[in-house]
Amino acid sequence: PEDHMLTGGSVPGLLATVNFGSQARAGFEVLRRHRPKGPLMCMEFWCGWFDHWGAEHTVRAPGDAAAALAEILECGASVNLYMAHGGTSFAGWAGANRGGELHDGTLQPDVTSYDYDAPVDEYGRATEKFWAFREVLARYAEGPLPEVPPVPPVLASPAACTPTEWTALGEVVDVLGGPEREFGAPPTFEDLDVDRGLVRYRLDVPGPRRPYPLRAPGLRDRAVVYVDGVRAGVLTEDSPALPEPVAGPAAVELWVESLGRVNYGPRLAEPKGLTGGVLHERQYLH
Repeated sequence: PEDHMLTGGSVPGLLATVNFGSQARAGFEVLRRHRPKGPLMCMEFWCGWFDHWGAEHTVRAPGDAAAALAEILECGASVNLYMAHGGTSFAGWAGANRGGELHDGTLQPDVTSYDYDAPVDEYGRATEKFWAFREVLARYAEGPLPEVPPVPPVLASPAACTPTEWTALGEVVDVLGGPEREFGAPPTFEDLDVDRGLVRYRLDVPGPRRPYPLRAPGLRDRAVVYVDGVRAGVLTEDSPALPEPVAGPAAVELWVESLGRVNYGPRLAEPKGLTGGVLHERQYLH
């Protein structure tokens, strides 16, 4: 917790809390500078952490996390475990962050698993961290703690599956996708009322004209590009131009994927899709 967080986010007359993963006494000292009276609470005690695609799985030692929890309770404070129980972000609902000190840098999408190295893991099993936390919490209980529920049953035994047929993505979209719509300029996901997943954009390069670079500035977040039905490359926010120039006339398809909504920092609520159009040399395509 920092002064600018509390002065910029708390509301006079309502309970103010702080978030942290360690150094509870220092955190509550900051809170007391702004709220000399009232209850102390750590609203998010970060006992683990989430994972980003391409990064190592984050693990926090059970003893270290339990010691941090004990320090919170020694301060006479309330605490909310974040996360107490790991989970799974199904159907493209995983979030994302932005890198950099100001959280406005490269997109860092979260993986599907939100296990978080939590005391109760993604499968619903008590971990070593759970038992360490239980030992700390038992010191403050008025009586014996309740029995721990049995380990959840495994849904099924491991099985092998060998695909024998496949369906092209275009055919899947024709069946499961929404209706096609025409716009004067490429719409964002929000213009289409799409919150996650894929959008297929179709554009035309007029011609005849010689090859020019084709790029999608403001792309969020990833696009697989086909030119006249042939895969031409993959674009990202940091690499928005095709490796080879495109001549006209040509039909261009961009399959744009949202990799996750930013859920912290100044880039909250940023739009997804082709937010800056598609340029052929300096001309916008439509």
